[in-house]
Amino acid sequence: MTHDSGRHEPPGEPAGPGPGGGSGPGPAPGAAPTGPAAEPNPQAGPTSPTAGPAGPTGPAGPTGPYAPGALPHVPGAVPYGPPAGAGAPWAGPPPGGWGWGAPRPPKPGVIPLAPLGAGDVLGGAFAALGRAWKQLLGVSLLVFGFLGLLGGVVLFTGYQGFEEAVLELEARSTPPGTDTVRSFLLGLGALWSGMSLLLLLGTSLVQAAAAAVLRGAVLGRTVPFGTVWRQAWSRVWAVAGGNLLVALATVVPVFGLLVLGWLALLGIAFSSSPDAPELPLLPPGWLAPVGLLGGLGLGLAGIWLWVRFSLAPAAVVFEGLGPVAALRRSARLVRGAWWRVFGIALLAGVIAAFATWLLQLPFQFLGAVPAAFPSDGPDGTDLAPVLTAVAVALAFSLVGTVVAQAVTAPFSPLVHALLYVDRRIRTEDLARSLAEAAARDPWPPYHGAPAHRA
Repeated sequence: MTHDSGRHEPPGEPAGPGPGGGSGPGPAPGAAPTGPAAEPNPQAGPTSPTAGPAGPTGPAGPTGPYAPGALPHVPGAVPYGPPAGAGAPWAGPPPGGWGWGAPRPPKPGVIPLAPLGAGDVLGGAFAALGRAWKQLLGVSLLVFGFLGLLGGVVLFTGYQGFEEAVLELEARSTPPGTDTVRSFLLGLGALWSGMSLLLLLGTSLVQAAAAAVLRGAVLGRTVPFGTVWRQAWSRVWAVAGGNLLVALATVVPVFGLLVLGWLALLGIAFSSSPDAPELPLLPPGWLAPVGLLGGLGLGLAGIWLWVRFSLAPAAVVFEGLGPVAALRRSARLVRGAWWRVFGIALLAGVIAAFATWLLQLPFQFLGAVPAAFPSDGPDGTDLAPVLTAVAVALAFSLVGTVVAQAVTAPFSPLVHALLYVDRRIRTEDLARSLAEAAARDPWPPYHGAPAHRA
């Protein structure tokens, strides 16, 4: 091999002409390259993300959006990131924020794949509602329509018995006996318990459907209604189990103490009246302050627990966890961000409550029309028209509640699911896994499940 000043010529490649027509080693600095180096790369088209400058500030540089390894295609990887505790935490936006001169985070769907602010969470929830309103409204109408129909049957049956009892009481003008009051209270408690369990199941189904919709919306995909229903129904029992555990730890003790306090106050009121019947079910009066103050104290503790476990429904759907595991997962994700989760969830609840009130307002107005034009009997003491007006008002209120809940119920679950995504982006580098999923699999599987490709 011939050495020329330490320069090695590629074998079989003659030296090109120099700038002056001689046989120099190659083109002059700054001249356009010739030979194979000037041939276009057949693997990189005009829209190849790796084309372009690879310097420190170029698109393919170490900080560019198409840096080597930014969107690796790993066959069979789980699209929603590693298990809990694995992976490096998200390092946050580049110095100076996502402003001019810095690459924007990718946004394949309703949110940017970066740590989310309050506006990103709320805006993402509204965008998901706009993108999948048919799927979410369909599930909500099925759930709350069934509950409203069942509630209407119960209301009609109870109204008939209530009307007969009131008219009979009006005719004889005597207070009800102890057995009558006891039976009424026990029946009312059983009815309330049954309706509460059905409402819990229906709310859990809406939460599961919202999380299933968001799994696709984050990646820029619309999930068909059939797929949303199947995924939500397959996880509804785990979501309902977690919600039931949270309710048993928060709502039931608070409600029980408050009811105890009010019953004790009722006992004080009855004991002060000489004509009132003796009711052995009522607690003594000294339990009134214990029940009311204890209920308020446990209410504050219940709010703390509710926020701590509020991300469990999303963990059930995104990761396929059971009720207890999802509650633990939510507690780990909320740790260190309780006030942030509470503030955004509270703001979402206020928005949903205001929208619910606006939707119920026309039905409440229509229900109040019969009461504005009473039709009493000749002596002005006939209660039948009054009861009819009350029944009409209750019927319109029930219809308004069904319509309002069907429209607004998915909003808060979407916000909580986005808070779940945000916490995982901040602590587990979920943004990278979501970007991989958006570029690879059109139907992301559950966490830990085998990949399913269309």
